[in-house]
Amino acid sequence: NDQAVYENSALYQALTLTDQLERDFCTQLNEDTKRLLRATVIDLVLSTDMSRHFDIVTMVKAKMGALISSAEEKRGKQFLHPVPSGLADQPEAKPGVAIKDLTSDQLRLIFQFALKVSDIGHCMLPLDQHKFWVGHLETEFFNQGDLEKEAGLPVSPLMDRDKPGPTNGNNQAGFFEVIVLPTITLWQTLFPGSADRLQQQTLSNLMYWKISGHVDQQLNDSSEDSS
Repeated sequence: NDQAVYENSALYQALTLTDQLERDFCTQLNEDTKRLLRATVIDLVLSTDMSRHFDIVTMVKAKMGALISSAEEKRGKQFLHPVPSGLADQPEAKPGVAIKDLTSDQLRLIFQFALKVSDIGHCMLPLDQHKFWVGHLETEFFNQGDLEKEAGLPVSPLMDRDKPGPTNGNNQAGFFEVIVLPTITLWQTLFPGSADRLQQQTLSNLMYWKISGHVDQQLNDSSEDSS
């Protein structure tokens, strides 16, 4: 049906493997729990389809709005009270959304959003590790583009090896600004204690790609001038 092709393919292969008795790690679960686990896994994996990204972000903001506001209010009140003796050197507590306060629908949405954050997690890794995974992503993209050309199909975005791909600075900087940073910012609002280092590294990686994109553009302009 051309919907979430990669995600459906991954689910099919994974679930087919776990259906084999020697690989079934759910043998101790009752049938109701097995069905719930299977449905949850399918739901979460399908949510990583990038075509659903903005829909899920919008739902998180809409359904978590009151809890986000409450967490921000608690965070503000925190600074109105003196720090207890002996705790001055302890890491600052940062009120966020409490899992116990979530409805089942909100919890499902948080699981989806958490997996989306994990899905772009390489963008928050130290630069050398991040570049390693972007390089592998580009290889995968270009290999698919080659197959699309052989089949006479339109080449998907960023998958034509004759054009700038994922390792191009401007392409990566755009991805960071449109997808990665807004996602991390929203996650930090929900769970502030988990995101400070992630956001700092993400901003550092973004700066690298911006500088790289600027250098690429200058080299391109120089090449055009000389020709």
